[in-house]
Amino acid sequence: MSSAGPPASEAPPRSPQRPGGAAPRRLLYVVTNYGLLSETFVRDLVRDLAARGWAVTIACSHAGPEASVPPGATLRPVRFAQLTRPADRLAGRFERTLRGGDGWSRLARSATRALAPVIAEARPDVAFVDDGRAAALAVGALGQAGVPFAVHFHGSDITNGLSDVGYRGTLPQVFDAAGAIVLASHHMRRLLTLEGADPDRCRVIRLAVQTDGVEPVPWAERRRQPPSVAYFGRLTPKKHPVALIEAFARARRRVPEARLTMIGNGPERDRVVARIARHGLGEAVRLLPGLPRAEGLEIVAQHWVFAQHSVTAISGDQEGFALSPAEAALLELPIVSTWHNGIPEHVADGETGFLVPEHDYEAMGDRLAELFADPDRCETMGRAGRRRVSALCPPDARGAAIDALLTELSDRRPS
Repeated sequence: MSSAGPPASEAPPRSPQRPGGAAPRRLLYVVTNYGLLSETFVRDLVRDLAARGWAVTIACSHAGPEASVPPGATLRPVRFAQLTRPADRLAGRFERTLRGGDGWSRLARSATRALAPVIAEARPDVAFVDDGRAAALAVGALGQAGVPFAVHFHGSDITNGLSDVGYRGTLPQVFDAAGAIVLASHHMRRLLTLEGADPDRCRVIRLAVQTDGVEPVPWAERRRQPPSVAYFGRLTPKKHPVALIEAFARARRRVPEARLTMIGNGPERDRVVARIARHGLGEAVRLLPGLPRAEGLEIVAQHWVFAQHSVTAISGDQEGFALSPAEAALLELPIVSTWHNGIPEHVADGETGFLVPEHDYEAMGDRLAELFADPDRCETMGRAGRRRVSALCPPDARGAAIDALLTELSDRRPS
């Protein structure tokens, strides 16, 4: 397991110089959670920007189990996303219980107090805020310090997150203050524009898709195994793993030798276990815990198909881009998924896989059965998917685009 990085008191590691021998520019990277198994794209971007010569200070409210810190970066834990002073916590409970308030204003003031000394210490030229809620909490401190910033909105930031009245009420301030707004899909850009963001400030910069060195398993080798489908991701309502179980159960009636591997933890796990038992699929389904990306993709690569039944959850939560299907496509697996948010932007229906309506597990099961019965089509679609994702999401493109964006914002800042 990766370490959580050097203590905040240590000096930042030396970062590579920028072209021409110039001193590295200083970047404050603000994120609520750093080091989550389900958000590898955050660590990927930090590593990429540090390698491009930025001296990165990561201000995170929570460091997860995979909170490794690359050379050129420093981890600075600061609990800006929660009330830390006992008096504030007591007052917050009072407001919620007796006044029906949401406590957002108090939380925002607490975040400003928490982030101000970090900003003063890091002296950033520019900031990158890697989720909308963090931006809503950090906008006050960044504004006071005169630090320009860009913000990356995640799927939940512009879907179920809007149910938080205080957060939603702060978004106009974020939209006005942010030098740029980064989104992983055009669908997300449309949602944010409808919420009030200036479309001219919105930049679609897709997630970098990489497999940590894991290569596709030759199809000649896969064909020697029974037909199989893999899922790798959190077991959450918006990914509806129960719908995948139902789809697999339907497909297996036509292809009894088929197998399913599911990798992940989450709040839906008990329901998944119960549904596997209901269908008597215990011998056909392998349920594994959450794994680091490379370990999980090594397992995924051995399968014929990748499936993910993404939906708009009851809470309103949606995917932003859905990274796991794109990673599986790089491993030459055809993708069976849903017409949901940004997924149709990287899965070409009928060419690199199949898309079905949300909640239509019957259609998903039928598509799985078709592919289980046709390994030639699996191979053709898998190779097409690898070409498509490689062209759409090359691993260096996101870092290069955000590097250029941050340089642009930094250059605009008065000396």
